Amino acid sequence: MRFFSVHPQLLLLVILIIETKDCIIFIPLLVTGNKYLCLVMGFCVTGAFGATKFRKVFEFNELDFDYATPAARQHDIDKKTFIPGIPAPIDMDVYYGPDRKNTVFVTIPRFQAGIPVTLGTVTTTSTGKTIIKPYPSWQWHQNPENCRRDRLVSVYRIKIDNCGRLWVLDTGRHMDKQVCPMQILAFDLATNQLIHKYTIPDHLLEPRSILVTPIVDIRENCTDAYVYVADCQTFSIIVYDVKNDRGWRASDKTMYPYPNYGTYKIEGEQFDLMDGVLGMDLSPYRPGQDRKLFYHAMSAPTENWVLTSDLRDSSLFEHDPSAHPELFHTYKGQRQSQSAAEAIDRNGIAYFGQMTETTINCWNTATEYGPFNIDVVEKNRQTLQFASGVKVIDNPMGHQELWVLTSRFQKVATGSISPNEVNFRIQGVRVDDALAGTKCKPLKSAAMTSNNGAYSNRHKGGVASLVTGGYGLAEAPNSVDRIYYPNN
Repeated sequence: MRFFSVHPQLLLLVILIIETKDCIIFIPLLVTGNKYLCLVMGFCVTGAFGATKFRKVFEFNELDFDYATPAARQHDIDKKTFIPGIPAPIDMDVYYGPDRKNTVFVTIPRFQAGIPVTLGTVTTTSTGKTIIKPYPSWQWHQNPENCRRDRLVSVYRIKIDNCGRLWVLDTGRHMDKQVCPMQILAFDLATNQLIHKYTIPDHLLEPRSILVTPIVDIRENCTDAYVYVADCQTFSIIVYDVKNDRGWRASDKTMYPYPNYGTYKIEGEQFDLMDGVLGMDLSPYRPGQDRKLFYHAMSAPTENWVLTSDLRDSSLFEHDPSAHPELFHTYKGQRQSQSAAEAIDRNGIAYFGQMTETTINCWNTATEYGPFNIDVVEKNRQTLQFASGVKVIDNPMGHQELWVLTSRFQKVATGSISPNEVNFRIQGVRVDDALAGTKCKPLKSAAMTSNNGAYSNRHKGGVASLVTGGYGLAEAPNSVDRIYYPNN
């Protein structure tokens, strides 16, 4: 409760502000002497209808795709290769080119029939319709059961690194059948060509493995890279050494789901999901210092971390993935409900959604985890249902942006999704604006500024790819509500 007052001579105007969990009530009081008059009864601004920090970039009632002709689209519908209303996006990432325009990538995992494309870019047709263009081409997505050399079967999440490469994690699973080996792919975004491929060996997997999140760790140069891969069903992290083309697996109890967090309740609907480790990101890179990998199970209330120097030491795990539980740490504090993806900015501020609360939250990773340090960036019961994709992006002016994809997955899971409603949203906000008014905003100290040798997880520099380089892309559609702002 707060008071603000104005003293125009003998009159006193007092505005009583009462804050509740979901609204703010303003009650103006006019005071003369020892009397007061309530000018209005007050009003409430809720999270669903109030001012928003996030700006709309794209909205979809349902997804459609960039078919060459209407006949080709109808052919896929007739074969049930494409079932309108079924495809649902899970993750996105954003790539800015030298022309200061962006390309937005989205993933659509094939855990149901009727999904013709599992990875694409958002584009707009000449008639103004927003659709998904297959990446890198239609051929990569067609007939996944044939298991061709150039293929994408089912992709949950992606990561664009600071060297202009798109890292793609392909589960090789079509619905509930493992049709192809799992693989890690890297595409050069300057040419859209495949430049690296790693087939994950069977000894790093189990029959129930589902690989959901790739995090790319790059230091001084682009050839020395590691990829950390979350397996949400075997509760483990696969470490891939790109330079030496070898991988190993680490497992710990901190990667397991909590049974009492296996039921999701979102805006009057509920479903069960027991996903383990899924949300991950790295502390900012500072030359000469180690990095932490922060991670959490989706169906759990806790946050955890491990030093990357330990994860990168294959000798610790090659004989027994769970041999060193002392290396994995859990914070004592907890969040209120389940959380999917997380992202960390250049100052070490983490961003993540909470499912039941329909919020995007922030937390300064230099502090203890828990409600005392977690704050709300935004709450919106309509637009922030099931935040499954969260990314921090560097824009061409050097500012960082927070991008969020919400998928209303509770409606996908319960079969209640309607084509008459907006179901999928991609939104963005500049990080400085996101942190305004929160306790997460870092102090303006030398240790927390990007001028002190710290790099974000998306800084530019070094050789642009394993083979070739550059920041190039096709022009983005004019209808995109740009998140990039020029300096004012």
